[in-house]
Order: sequence, then structure tokens, then C-alpha cells
Amino acid sequence: MQQHRVARPTASAAVQDQRATETKPSNYYAYPPQPNVSDKSLQDLTVKARLMKFVRFPCSAYGKGLILIIAIEALLVIIMQTIIVVMYFQALRDTPVVAQQNRESVAPYIDNTSRSIPAYLIVFVFAQLFQLVLAWDAVRAQNTIEMIAIVSFNLCCFAYSVFEISQIKASLDANYLKPEWTPKALAESISPFLIVVAVVIGVTQCVVVWLAYQLFQEFGWKIYKKIGADPNMKRMYRAYQVYLVLIKVDLFFFVGFSIQFIYLTLTRRAGDPEYWLTIIVLPLTIPILYLAVYAVRHESRKWMTVFIVAMLCGVAYFVFKVVRMYVGDKVSNYNGINKFLTLFASLCLLTILATIANAAVCFRNFGKGLKSQIIKESHETLNSTSATGGRVLEID
Repeated sequence: MQQHRVARPTASAAVQDQRATETKPSNYYAYPPQPNVSDKSLQDLTVKARLMKFVRFPCSAYGKGLILIIAIEALLVIIMQTIIVVMYFQALRDTPVVAQQNRESVAPYIDNTSRSIPAYLIVFVFAQLFQLVLAWDAVRAQNTIEMIAIVSFNLCCFAYSVFEISQIKASLDANYLKPEWTPKALAESISPFLIVVAVVIGVTQCVVVWLAYQLFQEFGWKIYKKIGADPNMKRMYRAYQVYLVLIKVDLFFFVGFSIQFIYLTLTRRAGDPEYWLTIIVLPLTIPILYLAVYAVRHESRKWMTVFIVAMLCGVAYFVFKVVRMYVGDKVSNYNGINKFLTLFASLCLLTILATIANAAVCFRNFGKGLKSQIIKESHETLNSTSATGGRVLEID
């Protein structure tokens, strides 16, 4: 006699997961700690919740430590730089002086020579704020390339802080100071604060290197989990990460150059069209950089081409700026500040050219399977395993 087998109903996936959870041994651990799924705000898809994702993101103690140590560095450096600026302007004379660039009688705080020192300090403060944002973004996005950029950037800040000590001393001129102040006396007054800045950044650099190494190891699991062991996919994803970092570095150097240019030429060049052109171009960098991110994430050949053309225009813009400082009838307007502006313009050119080259690499990688990985990354939620980098280590 043939026997009929009756299919036994199987438990649903949810019930099976519940049973699996109930049967977990007492010594079961998950690493890294998973977000609390009972927090309904993490599952909300409203605009407010999406904005909160940029503030409330899971990270290890190393990530929190990196953000904290860079925030402390930025706070101390900004305080020291503010004190230096206040002391410097208090020492400036109130009576007009003869400007070195055009031999006209101007207020001391308008001349290029006296303005160059505050320009150094303004750039330093902006660099610290940029580095803080860069650290926060690196931890949030778990970008290994960005961790390398943070270490390199902070090292450059340390070198700049050492260079700043001698540069400011050399820039002090008795013609711009009050009678009771001499360049030597003012230099001795502000030198302790400059030394504190260098020491703070130097000590912070040692801690940042160690934290960055720990995070580099931690974030490496994310790439392996998401991309796998395919060397071609890893190479394309690495180019994508480098591309995003270069865009942020482009933003820093361009904004830094524009701030210096506007500040150093303020009030004396208000009638010059180039002055207003710089002010107009500055806010246009935001939509251009957004276009760059959109093009690479959606693998849009059209918009990537537009972005590359825009960057080529940027190359022409900075070449024009550098030539303008040394050739033509406007050379006298840049006396005393041309070297510092040339340095920043040259750095802008280098980063733009590197961005164009990397954009061409990303353009060549379109249609090879990386887009699905990027889209999946952008849609990760905080209550998912992938929000912690897709890494869960179960120890029974």
C-alpha cells in the first residue's frame, strides 16, 4: 500500500528568527554592537530622520575618539589664533602709512603687508574646521581613503604651524606698528601662542595616526563584505573613494584661495570686475561638486563630462590668476601677497588636475558593476547590519 506523506507546515522566517534568538547561548556576542531596533526614529524615512542619519550614526570608540581629538585640536588652535590676531591688530598704528605697492597713503590695516599676517591665521582656522568636518565624514562614511587624507592633512597643518612661526616674524614691519611696539617685542609676545599651536598639532598628529590605523583596519571589513574579493571591483571602488576625497580637497583649496583673495584685496579693488567675479564664482562650487557626486554615483556619462569640462575651466581660471599676479598693469596690487596666493593657486591646480585624472578613471569604470554597490551603500539604514559596515562577528 502506498503511503501518502503529509507536508508539515514550516514556520515563517520571522518565527524562525525568533526561535534562533531564543536559543542563543548565554555566551553569544555580536561585534560590532548593533543599533537598537526598538528605536523607531531609526526606521523613520522622513526628511528629519534622514537629516538625523548624518548625526546619529553607529561608530566604534576609535571613531568617536578621532572626532573628539580633532575637535579639541581645532578648539585650541582657533583660540590661539584668535589671541594672536587680537594682539596683532592692537599693535598696529592708527595713523596712515605709505603703501609699498603703490606709494599711496593708506590705513595700516588695508595695506597688503599688514594684511598678509591675518590671512595666514584665517586660512589656518578654516583648515581646522575643514579637518573636523573631514574626520566626521570619514567616520560616518567609513572611508579608508579619507582616513589617509586626514593623517596627511593634519601633517600638513603641523608643517604649516612650524612655517607660520618664522613667516609671521619675518612679516612684521616697524612702519605699521605703534611707537611703543617693535617687531622684536611683538614677535616675542605672540611666539608662545604660535609654539603652543605647533605643539598641540604635533601631539594630536601622533594620536590621529594611531586612531586612523585602528579605523583603517576596522573599515577594511566593510569593503570586503560589500565588494568581495574581486580585485577589479576593489580597484574600481578604491578609485571611487579617491574621487570623493579629491572633491572635498578641491573645495578646501578653492575656498581657501578665494577667502584670501577677497580679504587681501578688500576695499581697494571694489571697482575691479575680477573682485566681484571671485565672489560670484565662490558659491558656484557647491552645485558643481554636487554634480560631481551625482554623476559618479549614477554613472551618468553626460554629467561627468559636464563636470570634467567645468574642472578644465577651473584650470584656466587659476592659470589666469597666477599670470595676473606677475604680468600686466595689476602687478602692484599683489606686492607682498603674491607668493602666498601663488602657493594656494598652485595647490588648487594640482588637486584639480588630480581630480580630472581620477574622474577619467571613474568614467572608464562606468557600466562594470560598481553602480549597484554604490546605490546599495547610499540606501543603507541605521538599523541594518550594513550600517555598521556589514560586519557581524558571532562568537558562540
